[in-house]
Amino acid sequence: MNESVALLVDVVSSRTTARRDLHAALRAGADAINRGVAALSPLRTTVGDEMQGVYATLGDALWASVRLRLDLAPSWDVRFGIGGGEVVEVGDGIQDGSAWWRAREAIDWVKALAAKPGHASARTAIRDERASATPAADAMARLVDAHMARLRPGALASLRGLLLGHDNATVAAGQAITASANSQRIVNNGLRPLADAIIALSNLP
Repeated sequence: MNESVALLVDVVSSRTTARRDLHAALRAGADAINRGVAALSPLRTTVGDEMQGVYATLGDALWASVRLRLDLAPSWDVRFGIGGGEVVEVGDGIQDGSAWWRAREAIDWVKALAAKPGHASARTAIRDERASATPAADAMARLVDAHMARLRPGALASLRGLLLGHDNATVAAGQAITASANSQRIVNNGLRPLADAIIALSNLP
């Protein structure tokens, strides 16, 4: 495998959560992502609370990350390190290569960044050395992070429905609110431009 995008996921403050419930949610989240997002290596749990997958494009990796974040919210929060480069099979299902090194660098970096004043919303970092890399994607992803961090659980659910293409009535029924209330929530929280930004990122090479 060459010129791929590796995705690393870990759970924020996972030691404070109910472990059995957490791992059940991670497995369900991975299953849902793998059904909805094409992957070169499907998203799966590895050691502890970490997850990993490999994608053909940065857009697919970002789409998987947003989908997983929304599927786990509001019970659990996750961070992402995304690395573009080579993925090499070294045997027994083990992978190595620069994409994984960059993904590890990215997730460590964003964890440290989130501890700094003014950056608590940071959840995503991208380190992409491919020829097709989009340098601005790293900062753009954290703008999405900042917007999502301000949303309450109901607004996150409305965003999820918007991104999945569900109609207003369906999203409203799933949250036991009126269609008018859901429309108002979308407008008041600026969910349409946020969804547009996420979709644009999901189309990156």
